[in-house]
Parts: sequence; structure tokens; C-alpha cells
Amino acid sequence: MLRLILSTILLTFPCMTATGLAATPSAESALLGGTILSIDHEALTLTLLLPTGDSRALPVLNPRLLQGLSVGDHVTFELDREQAIVKLTKLPTDPAN
Repeated sequence: MLRLILSTILLTFPCMTATGLAATPSAESALLGGTILSIDHEALTLTLLLPTGDSRALPVLNPRLLQGLSVGDHVTFELDREQAIVKLTKLPTDPAN
């Protein structure tokens, strides 16, 4: 009977573990930042240098997001579940740097 109860609980609450709650599922989007390394207007992709030192080519859902951007710009961006950029914000440049 105890096995049936535990199985029902685990099926009802799959994020539960023996030590408590597991990490919550990721939100529908994630906010990140980076520096633009290249812009491909035809393929709708941005290649970004992330703070970790990795670079990634990411698809852009809306071509209007690429307007006014250039290589070297610092941006924040939001990804959807398919790892496509859905929101992009150019950060102001610091005249001291």
C-alpha cells in the first residue's frame, strides 16, 4: 500500500525528490548578455561572445531585432525554449572604456 501511495505522489509531483523539491522547470525564456561577433541578416542569426568566453550562433525570430546593431555591440537578449532570440536590447556604451 505504501508503494502505491509513493508512486501516486511521484506521478502527481514529478519535481519532488527524496531530498525535497528539485530545481523548478526553466521559464519560457531566459535573459542573457553578450557581445556581438557577427550578424547574418540573410540567415537571421547573431553570433555572440558570452561572458563565459564561449561563442554561439543563435537564430533571431524577427529581422527587426537586428536593426541598428553592429559588431562589437554589447547586448542583452532573451531566448525562447528553442534557443532563438525573441528580445534583444543594445546596451549603452561607456565613454570611459
